Amino acid sequence: MSDTLSVYIHIPFCLKKCSYCDFYSIQILSFLPAYVKSLQQEIQIRTDQRSRSESVHGVGMDPQKVNTIYFGGGTPSLLPLEDVKKILTSLYTCYQVSRDAEVTFEVNPGTVDQSYLSGLKSLGVNRLSIGVQSFDADKIKVLGRIHTIEASIEAIGLSKSAGFDNIGLDLIYGTPGETLAGWTRDLQMALEFKVVHLSCYMLTLEPGTPLHTQYERGLFTAASSGLLTDLFMATSAFLEQHGYDHYEISNFARGVQNRSQHNCAYWQMTPYDGFGPGAHSFGFFVEKGQGTRDSGRVSPVRSWNLADVNAYIQALSLGQLPVHEREMLSLPQQVLERVMLGLRTSDGIDITAVEKMTGQDFLTTFAFLLDRLERQGLGAVVTGSGKRFLLTLSG
Repeated sequence: MSDTLSVYIHIPFCLKKCSYCDFYSIQILSFLPAYVKSLQQEIQIRTDQRSRSESVHGVGMDPQKVNTIYFGGGTPSLLPLEDVKKILTSLYTCYQVSRDAEVTFEVNPGTVDQSYLSGLKSLGVNRLSIGVQSFDADKIKVLGRIHTIEASIEAIGLSKSAGFDNIGLDLIYGTPGETLAGWTRDLQMALEFKVVHLSCYMLTLEPGTPLHTQYERGLFTAASSGLLTDLFMATSAFLEQHGYDHYEISNFARGVQNRSQHNCAYWQMTPYDGFGPGAHSFGFFVEKGQGTRDSGRVSPVRSWNLADVNAYIQALSLGQLPVHEREMLSLPQQVLERVMLGLRTSDGIDITAVEKMTGQDFLTTFAFLLDRLERQGLGAVVTGSGKRFLLTLSG
């Protein structure tokens, strides 16, 4: 069980919702002042509960040591700098934030200028994730983005001028009508900026989104599985050829030091606190019933907040946490989650860790499945710094 924590801050405001996005967001910016106040209240209430040993996080630690902070959305770069300062002040007051903590801020092209980015830097933000998505004007239009190619180029340049060297770009492939040649041009353009991190996401047509509705109406043909496979394989080969480490299904970094430490914490099942509507949290709960069989037992628990800004603000105005639901994870759920998260990364499944959880020999328990994957060239057991099972690129 980790003695560190990650923090996610959800900023659910957008100027316009993208056609592919199913994350919770709203376009009513007038809610921002009340929302920021509610975020501060949620942070404080959780801290108060932790001090009374009622929190599901932070076993044996008060305040909890934080190694990563991530502002996601939505569009965090719509937050006035004064509000960013308020939120960070609350976090630094209520948590023990490491001096070298990774503090990431998502930025959308067209929403920032030099003054804003310099302000973020002065407030302690040390990593930017810029939502470029594409350098192709037609593709940007299909995705429902409101920025231009020029705005993306400007945002990257301004970020560097503001002193940021830990910059990541988000790109999307598999859009309607996309070709391998077109996607390769996107990657080539991204390389010109010499950023240290690239996230390349395969487009998913999520039910309820405008893009999915267009698909259901027959307005376009979705990319075939064969083309998506070709795009994925080409992405990995191209970026590794140019010095990027393919460390997770969708993520590439120039060296281990430039990986997204926040996302790595998720994949390693490190506890995290999520603040804001729809935000998820994960941690450990100590059973407190005196004299009962379960007293002192540590159990993993996941929780998520109400996905509605009005309900979120209302709950906190009454001094209540806006938790929608909590789920205690059973041992089979824990094992499945650790296995599935491990398979996402180049580090693979930590076999020893799974064996400690189950008390069973991993290779024996999963012999049939592992043998089948190895024979098909989809995975392999490796040894070195511990015994692990890794998927191949084809896997």
